[in-house]
This record gives sequence, structure tokens and C-alpha cells, in this order.
Amino acid sequence: MMLAEMTWQEVKALDPGTVVVAPFGAMEQHGAHLPLETDAWIATELARRLDERCDKRLLVLPTQWLGLSTHHMGFSGTITASVETYLALATEIIGSIVQAGFAKLLVLNSHGGNVSALDIVLTKCRLQFPRARIVLVTYWNAAVEQLGLIRQSGLGGMGHACELETSLLLASKPSVVRSDRAHPDGRWSSSKFLGKDMLSGGAANVSRSFAEISNEGGVGDPRTASSEKGQRFFDAIVGQLARLVNDLETGKIDDFISVGG
Repeated sequence: MMLAEMTWQEVKALDPGTVVVAPFGAMEQHGAHLPLETDAWIATELARRLDERCDKRLLVLPTQWLGLSTHHMGFSGTITASVETYLALATEIIGSIVQAGFAKLLVLNSHGGNVSALDIVLTKCRLQFPRARIVLVTYWNAAVEQLGLIRQSGLGGMGHACELETSLLLASKPSVVRSDRAHPDGRWSSSKFLGKDMLSGGAANVSRSFAEISNEGGVGDPRTASSEKGQRFFDAIVGQLARLVNDLETGKIDDFISVGG
């Protein structure tokens, strides 16, 4: 169910136990071959497919396209919120839907730059709306194992405008992909403590601008991307997200097991 297509009466009539999906993306550069809407589009498409997978019983909010993208501002066209604005915006979006009576929310993130801020937003919302159960998931983290079995690029091949994101767009909106411009770009730190790509995080982190680690705005190798692989990526991600929705719906998300039990 798409909130934007409903009347307020139809929303009010929904079961307050309905899981609400709040997609968060970004409007930022994606190298030489993908459009600025990439993260926002992927968030929107994942939410739509997830709702389909769940028999359209979810309430899907419009994708918040304004992200925290200050590290991409060295590349033209990127639009970013400040940290303070982003925290307020995300908190108020969630607060609006909680005020409408819904208490189960899945915050679906598709942009790495949003992660730290959304963690803070969850803390703010826990304090402001203690009766709500709000779960944050960044889509590639939900299916690390499954995506790793599908990928063909080597370590470092999945980062930004990469094999994964390019495949997802080829499978869902191929007209916007400039495939003739797709080539490897970017670099990762040689330190063993820092992450190497989306599926291989590190123990430490450094805040950098993208201009420090990329020539044309990409990080990764999109040459192995394909529409067929994109469908497999979508299926793997949506399958894991559906399991997470089930845990939220059934209360398993709060079903604890005693240590040593």
C-alpha cells in the first residue's frame, strides 16, 4: 500500500499493527554512468517489491530523496542536507507516522552516508516515542551472504556506482544507465582496519570526501553488472527484508534468549 496514493480516511482505517516502511535514499552523483537519483530509486524499488512480496499488507511511505551527502559535494548536482537538518527531517518523518497511530516501522536505507545519522535518529525516536518499535536496515547489510554468492567482481568491486548498484538499475530502470561509460573507479585504504567495499566492512572508519577516493565519483567495478544479475540481487535482498518484516510483525524482534540459557 502506497501512502501517497491513499486518502487520510483509508490510512486511519488501517490496523495500527501494520508495518510501515520508510525508505531513505539520496540525490547525489554516481560516477560517469549512473544518475543522481540512483539511491532514491533503489530505495523506492526495494520498498515496492517488498510490499509485493508481503502481499501488499505494508504501508510504504514516499522515499525521502534528500540524504546526508556532504562527502559528495565535490561533484556537481549533488544535493545534501546538513547533519542537523537531516536528523530533524528523519525524526519528524518517523514522528508523523507514529502520531498517526502506527507503532511498527522499518526504516529502509539505501545510502551509506545516512547510516550514522539514522542510528542517532533511532535513539532520538526511542526517547520520544517509547511505544514504537523502529528497526533500521541498510539494504546490502541485510543480504551480505546472499549478495556475496552472486557477485563476480573482486574485493573492492562493490562500493558506489558499482557492480551491485549498476545491476539493480539495469534490472529496474535500464534507460538511465550509460553502460558505455561504465568502468572501474576509486580506491580503498590499504589499512587492514578500514573496509574494502560494501560487503567487507572494517573495524575502524575515517570520514573522507569522495574526491579523496575517486576520480569520477565511483568506487568499484561495474563492468560485470547485468540486468539478470540485478534481478538476482533484488530477489536476494527482498527475500531477507521480508524475513525482517516477519520478525517485526510477529514480535520476534523483541523475543530475547537468556545468555547461557
